[in-house]
Amino acid sequence: MRRKFQIVNRCYMCLCNSESINHLFLHCTVATGLWNMFFSLFGLTWVMPRSLREAFVCWSSWKVGKSVKHIWSLVPACILWCLWTERNKRCFDGTPTPIFTFKARCLITLFGWVNLSPVLSVDSFLEFISSIDLCC
Repeated sequence: MRRKFQIVNRCYMCLCNSESINHLFLHCTVATGLWNMFFSLFGLTWVMPRSLREAFVCWSSWKVGKSVKHIWSLVPACILWCLWTERNKRCFDGTPTPIFTFKARCLITLFGWVNLSPVLSVDSFLEFISSIDLCC
């Protein structure tokens, strides 16, 4: 675009809007669905900020219990990683993952990251899901 070439700029995830960092990671319908899945697991409702920077500031300033603090800190990185890898898969391979499979893959990725950490380890995926509770 800087060299004055006309290129099609379309989000590979929703195929509707132009792709920007804020759209891809926050405002795309696929991204919003993923964020909302995690919010519902934590029992939260949240108004999506305008920018990724604002999202990180809001996320890091949220006070959570010690039992979920480590999981809470990994969630944004996991969401961004999963969105980026899925975006690249759609862009370079042309194969979209069904949304339910994509969401499950993101949860499994987070579960794997939590188990790799020396801070917290859970034996089963169901135990992991039930451990996500902000009230602890």
